[in-house]
Amino acid sequence: SQHLLGFALCSFLLMHPPQSDDVESSPLGCRQQAHPLQALSSRLRFASEAPSWVGYLPQELQDKISTSAAARQLGQLHGFGIAFETVMKEKGSGQLRALHSGAWWSQRVWSLSRDSKGCREVQQVLEEAQEQDERLAVALELRDGDGADKGGVAFCPGHVWEALRDPFANYVLQKCITVLCRDDLTFVFQELQQKGPEMIQQAARHKYGCRIIQRLLECGPADQVNDLIDCLLHDAINICAHPYGNYVMQNLLDQSTREQRRRLLHSLMDNVTLVGNENENVYVSAVMVKIMSVAQREEKVQLARALLRVPGLLRKMGSTRHGHQAAKKVLKTLTGSEHEEARFQLYGGGEATVESRRKAARARRSETQA
Repeated sequence: SQHLLGFALCSFLLMHPPQSDDVESSPLGCRQQAHPLQALSSRLRFASEAPSWVGYLPQELQDKISTSAAARQLGQLHGFGIAFETVMKEKGSGQLRALHSGAWWSQRVWSLSRDSKGCREVQQVLEEAQEQDERLAVALELRDGDGADKGGVAFCPGHVWEALRDPFANYVLQKCITVLCRDDLTFVFQELQQKGPEMIQQAARHKYGCRIIQRLLECGPADQVNDLIDCLLHDAINICAHPYGNYVMQNLLDQSTREQRRRLLHSLMDNVTLVGNENENVYVSAVMVKIMSVAQREEKVQLARALLRVPGLLRKMGSTRHGHQAAKKVLKTLTGSEHEEARFQLYGGGEATVESRRKAARARRSETQA
C-alpha cells in the first residue's frame, strides 16, 4: 500500500509541474523552489474533486477520504483536497501519540492547560521541544482530547473551542499556533469552521477568543486565513465597535488583501455615523486610525471625505482618545478647500483660534519652567 501511495503522489507531481505559488522566498532574498512534498500539499489542498489516481490507493484510505469529504460537504470548494490532507495527517497522528506515550505530559495536556500552573508547564514543553513532531503531539491532544483514540474519524470535535474561551487554556492554544508549522494548524481552523460563521464572529469579540483569532490571522495558511478574513468581514461593523473585536480588525488589516481592505473601508464609510456614538466612537475610531495608516492614498481620501460630510463629526472625534488621532490623519490627508473645511469643523474658529491656543500653551510651559 505504501508503494501504491508513493506511485500516486509521484504521478501527481509529474502531471502537475510546480507553479509560481510553490516558490518561496529565502531569508537571503533569493527565490527557491519549495520541497516537492510541500508543493504537493499546497496544490492538493485546492482540489475540489478526487483525481483519477485516488482509485490506486488502499480501500481503507479511499473509504476514510470519502467519509471525510462527505462530512465537509464535497460540493464545497476544496472539499477533496482538505479531506485527503486530513486523512493523511490522521494516520500519522496515531504514530506520534504512540511515539510520545511515555512523556510525562502524555494524555494530560487538556487537564494541565486549564490550570494556572499547568498551562505554563505545557507552554514550556512547546517552547523547549527539540523536534516539531513533539510539538505536534502536544497539539494533537487538544484536537483529540487527551490523546484519546478517535478511530481514525476525521473532523471530530476537540478542545479547540473550549480552549479558546478558557482563561488559561487560551495561552496554550496561542502557543501551539505560534510554534507549529502553518500546515499543522488545519485542525484549529476546521473546528472553528464546524461552529459556523456566527460563532467565529463571536470568538472575535470574546475576551480570550480575540487573541486566538489574531494568532490565526498571523500564523495560519494563506488560503484558510483568507476564508477567516471573509467570515469576519461579514460582521465587520459590530466587530469594529467592540472593546475586544476592534483589535482583531486592526490585525486583520495587516494580513488582508487590497480587495478585503476595500470591503472594510466601504463598510466603515457606509456606517460612518457610528463614530459619533459616544459608546462606540473609541473602538471604531481605533480601526479608522489603523486603516488610515495602511490604506492607499485614494482610499484614505475616500474615508476622510465621508467623515467630513457628517456635520460636527470631526469635533466629536477630536474629543476622544483614538478619535483625535483619526481626525489628525483626516487633516493630513485632505488638501485645499477640503482641508480648510476639516480644520474649521475640528477647531471651530479658523487660524486665529488655533494660534491663540498655541500661544496659551507656550505661556503655560514658560510659567512651569520658571
